[in-house]
Amino acid sequence: MSAPFRIRRPDVGARPVALTPDEGFRFYLDRLLKMIPAEVVSLYLVGSGFIPADQVTALAGGFVVCLIGLFVIRIYGTADPAEHLPPDWTHIIISAIAFVIWVYSLGGPFAAWGLHVPWVGSLIVLAWTFFVPIFYKGPEN
Repeated sequence: MSAPFRIRRPDVGARPVALTPDEGFRFYLDRLLKMIPAEVVSLYLVGSGFIPADQVTALAGGFVVCLIGLFVIRIYGTADPAEHLPPDWTHIIISAIAFVIWVYSLGGPFAAWGLHVPWVGSLIVLAWTFFVPIFYKGPEN
């Protein structure tokens, strides 16, 4: 499978397609699912479960390792060598920000550093997850 995370715009290409409201909602959900870094959030959740809450360096290290993993998997997952398409850097940055927001909402190193406010994290997760797919429709190519 080539570029499993790449967002394909139906309104760009040789034959642009107008979307019905139902298709528009499906396209929104497709973007939403592809931009949520579930694989790295899962890795972080499992890994951080082994680290005691007072081990700030280990929590931060696990966070950094997962962030690097996110970049690796998203670069690979948004590039399409078969069609000579480079990685979608906007998508990668959006996913990286989403991961940082998720980790903040969970606490992790932010709680150890005294920066965690649970209700703020929850509101940021809700807003980011809902609004970003509305505004980012995918690359122009």
